[in-house]
Amino acid sequence: MEVTDKKFFMKYNDAAGRKLKANTAAFIEKFGRLSEDETEDVFRQLAWWLWEAEKKTPSKDVGEDEIVRGILAYRTAYQKELNEQNFHEAVYYLSEILKGPNKKTMTIAYRRVQVAIFNERGRRIYKPPEPEYVEALMTALFQQIRQLLRQEMSLAEVFYHASLIHLKMFLIHPFVKNNMKAAILLEKWFLAEKLGKTYIMLPSEKYYCLNKDRYNTNTLLGTTYSNADDDRSLPFLLMLPEALKIDDVGIHSEE
Repeated sequence: MEVTDKKFFMKYNDAAGRKLKANTAAFIEKFGRLSEDETEDVFRQLAWWLWEAEKKTPSKDVGEDEIVRGILAYRTAYQKELNEQNFHEAVYYLSEILKGPNKKTMTIAYRRVQVAIFNERGRRIYKPPEPEYVEALMTALFQQIRQLLRQEMSLAEVFYHASLIHLKMFLIHPFVKNNMKAAILLEKWFLAEKLGKTYIMLPSEKYYCLNKDRYNTNTLLGTTYSNADDDRSLPFLLMLPEALKIDDVGIHSEE
């Protein structure tokens, strides 16, 4: 899978493209004129959803420290251009702080160990690429992102490629932890570079969190990175436009 590929764009455009203009207009009307304090409040709520989406223990509450670091990640994406160095800065804020007598920040370097995704029964359902390939895969991904950032695109093309970027990064699983959070942020960062900084506030993390079972199903394109079936990508690509329909990022709101 290459994130520059338009293999599925016609089907994507038929399914979602015609609705994007109206839905993005409604999103901009809601989030495009916020004050600095209001923007900070949105970042706070999005940070809660971002950590909630990937947490492994349902009973564990999202803490204030996690929210503050999430806000810092959003500020990085809001204020800085999208490139690999700035992406690593944002991932630093999304990394967990390890507790103990020798406190240290979890490394943000690309992983040097094999990782896997397991289902709720503990069975391995997906094996990402071996660690020796990760750095080259991520370098290639950011080269393709740079290529896309230079291109003129329709609104539908921007959303399509943003979702491909998210899916590709998630399949690579370049970090030991925090891959879903990093992929969500990278997806929105691309939208913001192409369409305006307001898109950092798109509540996609809330949508993915509320639809976590669909997210897990739609990102499972195969049992390994090498046998992932690109032809199964469309259901995931069609998720992001649905996030435009969420007009309240409130933690306790009902959908």
